Amino acid sequence: MNLVNRPSLPSASFDPTQSIVFQGMMSETPIWDDIEWLQQQTDLPIILKGILSPDDALKAVDIGIAGIVVSNHGGRTLDCVPAAIEVLPYIREVVGKDYPLLLDGGIERGTDVFKALALGANAVLIGRPQVYALAVGGALGVGHMLRILREELEVAMALAGTPTIDSIGLHSLWKYPM
Repeated sequence: MNLVNRPSLPSASFDPTQSIVFQGMMSETPIWDDIEWLQQQTDLPIILKGILSPDDALKAVDIGIAGIVVSNHGGRTLDCVPAAIEVLPYIREVVGKDYPLLLDGGIERGTDVFKALALGANAVLIGRPQVYALAVGGALGVGHMLRILREELEVAMALAGTPTIDSIGLHSLWKYPM
């Protein structure tokens, strides 16, 4: 119903010297100037998702982005990109210990949350487990999934000798990634 009176989508024609990728969809992707423009339109904090490069993380900090979500968008966009958790410690290193970093991707158990926190995330995003829990048990299923996730995190913390979230760090992992 919401799209009944929607105008037609734009269509583009390309001559043989042009690319549907470069002159087409890539010509419409957001760039850093667009992010800076967006910041000028609001006083709300902006958190930028999809950062995998320490250089891009520094750019986000430099232009005043409030925080970033380290994410490869599920690896669906470009084959062979690293997992978000692999680049997380490198991004944490360049942005400093106080900059808000969230991790998106691959969080399915409490030990995944533990590893993300140890590698520098302030928080994690949960996608598939939440959707599966919702499909199976509705809101109660999501609540149950969150309870299990929390209990698994607490067990991992106890076994690692880290009684608080703040006590989790690289020293908590068996193998240092850097």
